Amino acid sequence: MKNVQKGFSLIELMIVVAIIGILAAIAVPAYQDFVARGQAGEGLTATSGFRAEVNVHLSELGVLPDAGDSQTLDDTLAEVEGRYFSVGNVVNSGAGVIEITFDDGVHAGQTMVLTPILNAAATQVASWECTGLAFPKYLPTACRP
Repeated sequence: MKNVQKGFSLIELMIVVAIIGILAAIAVPAYQDFVARGQAGEGLTATSGFRAEVNVHLSELGVLPDAGDSQTLDDTLAEVEGRYFSVGNVVNSGAGVIEITFDDGVHAGQTMVLTPILNAAATQVASWECTGLAFPKYLPTACRP
């Protein structure tokens, strides 16, 4: 009689487990980086209304808003809340600079600073620069220095 092999041998199973381990070793850090960038991106997204108001303030008055310049702008920031930062953790520190202090997630205890970069004529905000996180690779792509 002829013997027919059924199932997998031990060596084949060990090779499959090794391949899965290698793939996991590559995928897990990439996923963690993706999550960290997403959490930082929430700060950029949550402040979009205030960032637009900064541009309006600059175009109407010719200067960036300092802290306390406009009750409307300060009230806008006082109400900003996200999943990874609480109400009151987003402030205008002057000259339109926004500071977001994270109290949850990967960036807990860190402050991301959004600084307006003006165009050559200094009449509008051309872009925003993000700084302040422990690892710059976690900053949102839209505002990396």
